[in-house]
Amino acid sequence: MTRTDDIPLSRRDFVRAASLAATAVSTGLGLPAAQAQTAPSPAGPPLVGFQAEVPYIIEYGIDRFLDDIQARASVNTLFLFSSPFGPDAQGNFVTAHPQYYSDVGMKAQGLGPQSLNLPDAMAKITAATRRRGMKIYSWMIEDNRPPLKIRGMDRLYEIDLHGRRVGPHPGGPCLNNPYFRNLIAGAVEDSIRSYDVDGLQRGSERQGPLSNALGAWHHGSTSDPGRTSCFCDYCTTKARARGIDIVRVKQGFMALETYVRAGRAGQRPRDGYYVEFWRLLLRHPELLTWQTFWSDSMREMQREFYAQAKAIRPGLPVGFHIWHNTAFNPIFRAEQDYQPYTAYADFLKPVVYDNPAAERMTSYVYSVSQNIYGDLSRQQLLDFEYSVMNFKEDTYDQIINEPRATYEADLRSLGMNDTPKGRFGRFSADYVYRETKRAVDAVAGSKTTICAGVGIDVVVKNSTPESVRGAVEAVFRAGATGLVLSTSHAAMRPENLSAVGSTLRELKLA
Repeated sequence: MTRTDDIPLSRRDFVRAASLAATAVSTGLGLPAAQAQTAPSPAGPPLVGFQAEVPYIIEYGIDRFLDDIQARASVNTLFLFSSPFGPDAQGNFVTAHPQYYSDVGMKAQGLGPQSLNLPDAMAKITAATRRRGMKIYSWMIEDNRPPLKIRGMDRLYEIDLHGRRVGPHPGGPCLNNPYFRNLIAGAVEDSIRSYDVDGLQRGSERQGPLSNALGAWHHGSTSDPGRTSCFCDYCTTKARARGIDIVRVKQGFMALETYVRAGRAGQRPRDGYYVEFWRLLLRHPELLTWQTFWSDSMREMQREFYAQAKAIRPGLPVGFHIWHNTAFNPIFRAEQDYQPYTAYADFLKPVVYDNPAAERMTSYVYSVSQNIYGDLSRQQLLDFEYSVMNFKEDTYDQIINEPRATYEADLRSLGMNDTPKGRFGRFSADYVYRETKRAVDAVAGSKTTICAGVGIDVVVKNSTPESVRGAVEAVFRAGATGLVLSTSHAAMRPENLSAVGSTLRELKLA
């Protein structure tokens, strides 16, 4: 399974990296003392989660894996990428429990000889975690990266402005497609009834069509504005029933496509990029209508996810992963208002990865500097971002740590969503604190808790034991009740993972 933030290693690479990790010591880091006196005392032991894939754990060795993450990082909860369905060798839709997947647009088949035996693997992992007093959360994130491995899955995907089936991220399955909703419903029931899970987390790293047309996400500068979505029959029928004029919506997005393409070609509008963008909104208010329609559909699906899980097992914690783009795109941040989640989320896991955040911010700045904010220099735009997002971080040139021409040429030459190579800077622990505190404040007074997603060596290998210590301390100082470690175990350098455990002990949280 492939994800936006967690680019998986090949089987050969992860075994090699895992072997290196196994040889490293787990203590004696010599880190500066964490600010224990500033960390709040939670009602009980904090949740210390770790994201992992079932096949990786099986191949690495279940006990070896669990011993390592417990000894180094005091992990007490596994967040398992454990999709209960997948492809067989021929690309058919297969699952151990076909009875849960009726009317999903594909014929569910039982496991074949080449299929992952998830029930057996989960039983072994569960038995090992129970012996250690650990919990397991099922981590259900959309697989909207290429290639689509299940034959027929494309029929669940969105339709773009020009009537084409969308490709990978930022596209994905249509939120209003009944087959997709039935697929997710089946996966929820399968996960809860078939496996001994202690919680459920849903993730969807996507945003509305206005932001997608603008390329308003990190590494989105080579996106196609005509590929924004969704304009399928399910969406347009639902929208018409709500009084939305689809013809006017499409006219607005056609005009926006022209605007974005001209900006990418360096053709500055007569009155500037920002003024012209506002002219588009004034002449085509349907752009915002369609953005809201998409965002509301996502919320609707999240509510269904929560309600179904609670109907099956009322006491099961159910939460949502929040895409890292909420730290870069103000429009997406507005969409992802945390307060409404308090009605249908027991916990939220906002991504506060410090180590890739700086380069992700500069790549976002580069992308939107070609349209809506094209009147500003890169540094002016970054300063604007820091002001509206409430950050205080390094300059554009300090982050990229190489000539601008080199960095931006790399962004143009890479595929959409690809990260360039380089010795990029990090965001500080202050960023982690501010983003975590913002989430904690938003849900204050509700039952919803915050378990911040802390990144270690995520894509960019620039984490250090000191930066990890700062991030962990910042999360708890901000009032979070837990954290979830990312990216893959194979990618994390052992000394950085060990910094988690040593910091938690210093804070008297482990």
